This record gives sequence, C-alpha cells and structure tokens, in this order.
Amino acid sequence: MQKTILRCVLALSMLVCNSAPFAADTEVGFKLPSGSEVVSQRNVAKGKLLAVFLTGEYGWNPYEYQAGEYLAKQGIETWVADFIGGYFLSPGMSSVRKIPDADLIAWLEQVQQRSGKREIVLVAAGHMAQPALRMADLWQARHGKASKLQGAVFLFPLLYEDVEPGQEPEYDAIVRKTRLNIAYLQPQASAGYWWRERLKAALESGGSRVRLTVLQGLRDGYYRRSDSTPEELAAGDKLGALLHGQIQALSKGSK
Repeated sequence: MQKTILRCVLALSMLVCNSAPFAADTEVGFKLPSGSEVVSQRNVAKGKLLAVFLTGEYGWNPYEYQAGEYLAKQGIETWVADFIGGYFLSPGMSSVRKIPDADLIAWLEQVQQRSGKREIVLVAAGHMAQPALRMADLWQARHGKASKLQGAVFLFPLLYEDVEPGQEPEYDAIVRKTRLNIAYLQPQASAGYWWRERLKAALESGGSRVRLTVLQGLRDGYYRRSDSTPEELAAGDKLGALLHGQIQALSKGSK
C-alpha cells in the first residue's frame, strides 16, 4: 500500500515538474551480481552532487521520499534506495551484513554512471549505516583519490548488535576501518544518545572526521514510528531541509 501511494505521488510530481530544474523519474531497478534487484526512486537535478539515500530497514517511507524530492529542488540529484526490500531481509545488523560487498559497489557504480555525477554523498538511517560505511570503504579502495566521495550523513545510526541490559554496545568492525567525513545525527530521546560520544570516538579512531548533532526531543526513527508524536511528524516534514544543511556542511568541509 505504501509503495502504491508513493508511486501516485511520484506520478503527480512528474506532471507538475517537467519544466523545473529537477524531476522525479520512475522507479529505477538494477540487477546486481548476486542476482538480486535493488529498486530506487531517482530525483533528477542539474547540480554536480549526487546524494545516495539508503532507507531504514523498514523499507519505503514517505518522509524519506519527500526528503529526496526536496534535495533535488536544491540542485542535488537524489536516489532513495530500498536495499532491505531487494533481499527480503528482516531488520537488524545480522541482516544488513548479508548484503554482498560485490552488490554494494556494483550498485553504486551503476547509480553514478546513470546520474553522470562525480561528487557523491551517502545518507543512511538506522542499521543501514553499516552497509553505507562498507560502500564508502569499497568505493575509496576502488577509486582512490579520484573517488570524489564527499562524506556521509547518518540518521540515528545503529552500528551494533542488540545490547543486553547493563552492557555497552560492541560496534561492527567497519566503524573503525572507514575514513570519511561524517555528519552524525542523534535523537536525544533514545538509548543511543547516552552512547553518542562512544560511537563518535569509535568512528574517529579509524580516521573519520565526525560532526555530532543532537536532535532535541526526538526518538530513533521519529518520523516512521507507529506512535510518532505530532512534533516528530512535523520534524519529519523538515527532513529534507535537515539533510540539505548537513550535506552542504560536508561539501564545504571536504574542500
């Protein structure tokens, strides 16, 4: 049902935006080395920058789709991709680890080629921060200094397995391996808030530069929860503007 609604929104957007400097294409699917297909919503823009948004592990969300459309209006071509749906995986770190490295790098190569953009920023929510870090590491290893990877924006990143009561999180090995400019957005009303400095330090231990921003009064997944408050939904409406500000800061910091 949610995908049907999004397709309707997409169709309406195409009717009214044909003369604008951005446009929303139909869904774009790429076949990957494993045989799986990952489908993305592409929002075309004429600027130099490409934003790749890996949605949270619960699949398509209208606020994330709207954020992609907003970024395109600002001149940033944005692809919003549902990786979990492509592999029929359940939520969680153990699931995202099953996404093959060969698929991650092949997918990003195809997106980059289709878009024609050289400069890239990654955006990811929840557990999808883990494959985003892997994607960055693979991309940098393949392209070296010519990678043009501006950095990553992580929304309430979950980079550890489920934590038992009284224990501290153990982060995935990729956290300390990747060297990247990172904007880390941590909701204040969540367990991750109390570990925010620990995660920041773990990311920085691998050479990443991390800018931490606390989102006051919000919870993890604030715009996609079944019990989202009016304030959280209002913040969801502003997701595109939030990401745009973070992406601009990353682009300036990489120069």
